Amino acid sequence: MGVWLKKIKLIINNKEIICLKKVEPKPRYNTVIILTGAATYASNYAIFAKQFKETEVIIINTPGHGFGKSLSKGEPLTNGNDLVDFQVNVIKQLIKQNYCSAKVILLGYSIGGMTLLNIVNRKLLEKNIDLCILFASARFTRYDKSVIKGLYNKETKTFNIKSLMEKNCTNKTPWYIKYLNPNLICTLSANCHADFLECDSMNEISKNELMIDNNKSVIAFLGKEDCFFSEEEILKTIKSFRYRKFISLKEYGHLFILERPIKAGKLVFKAIKEVTLKG
Repeated sequence: MGVWLKKIKLIINNKEIICLKKVEPKPRYNTVIILTGAATYASNYAIFAKQFKETEVIIINTPGHGFGKSLSKGEPLTNGNDLVDFQVNVIKQLIKQNYCSAKVILLGYSIGGMTLLNIVNRKLLEKNIDLCILFASARFTRYDKSVIKGLYNKETKTFNIKSLMEKNCTNKTPWYIKYLNPNLICTLSANCHADFLECDSMNEISKNELMIDNNKSVIAFLGKEDCFFSEEEILKTIKSFRYRKFISLKEYGHLFILERPIKAGKLVFKAIKEVTLKG
């Protein structure tokens, strides 16, 4: 994993769920819980999590997510509501079994940010969320079903790197495409298709459940070259929060958190410390 993380095993609805935890002997800040993005699993965030000094970090491993076999048991989730329910159940169990502090900092990346917004909007963890971190995410994506038709080949059950570059939701290829491994992208598992279906589902949910004002604090990060979320949409999204801060990341795109995990982790941790000290 590169960074040592402790495995946490939970049983939810008779299925084994695995979370990974960065343990701190004397934590100073509330536990950070990471809701991962599509096509990634918990260990992809290990280096990012390491940057949170004096802080315990727990990364939820969602069934079916990632390039390989998920550590958690269960079928890939294709419905946004199911994903929200799954994450809430896991967080409640983590708190109940004393794996984390009762007050948590909830960090949602990409699709994880979309579910974080639903958790807040529905007041599902009202007493437990101390701070929200929205990273490369907003209420709506620029994404739409026609994009996936060009990306995913149902017959071969693979993703097409050429289509990914041509149909990336913007008029230009994101700067980070050249750093990706084409072989890895071309052979993304069929499970990853479920991740994209969730994006469709989350957009549908957002149309029916507009964000209402809440008493939470949010720090939102977005790369200037993000091909899935726009600055306009993220600014609209965070207006619903009592305290809000937006940080624009110049020259970076949607995968910044994974490509530059050290820089991303330090930026997020610095912002958390500033808000905590003010509070």
